[in-house]
Amino acid sequence: MNSIMEGKQMNLRILPKDKQDIKSVEVLARMDRAVVVPFIPDLLIWLQDINWPIASAMVELLLKYKVETIPHIKSIFSQNDYVWSYNILAYLLKEWEPDLVSKLTSNLLELARNRDEHEDIDLLAIDILWSCRLIEANDVTALLQEKMDDTKGELDRFTVEQIAVYKELEIERLSILNSDVKQIVTYIDLNRETLNQKVQYENWLRRHQEIEVMARNYIDII
Repeated sequence: MNSIMEGKQMNLRILPKDKQDIKSVEVLARMDRAVVVPFIPDLLIWLQDINWPIASAMVELLLKYKVETIPHIKSIFSQNDYVWSYNILAYLLKEWEPDLVSKLTSNLLELARNRDEHEDIDLLAIDILWSCRLIEANDVTALLQEKMDDTKGELDRFTVEQIAVYKELEIERLSILNSDVKQIVTYIDLNRETLNQKVQYENWLRRHQEIEVMARNYIDII
């Protein structure tokens, strides 16, 4: 029993200690699959922020364990952690073969049908489903039309007068940055509520434009 515990403790010590610990990933890459597989849930944690130094090395390692990661990826998708899920889609699943991606079809369809106005996971899920031919063309166009209507509805909540104010605030912001950057704090304090509305408007506008581009691309393909 003591030898088993010692073995577990030794294996735990090979796991990355922090987001800079690329050396541990290099050690794991040289180890037997039987040693690495039990720690896949711990390794996937390091994809929560793709900007961490360890993240790209961890992606390369996890791409060697595609089948073994499937149940853990399903669990991540169920947690509503949009940034983490986006990283899984963009950096792992985009590199998988269609037959493996197909094992996550139901999860991807759920992501595709949900609305994600911040990370656009739904759009990425649609892209992966279509590129792997796991969704019909008419379903793609129906989903995109639904999302187009959704963004249009959100944008229609903003009046012409509000949009004009947002444009004036942007001109003022650029002027401050080009003249006296120290005034930016006062600018934010005086306009905080309107600036928050401006961010919401700009995000919906960005999403609307991305769906438009995506729809045009799919029309050309389909």
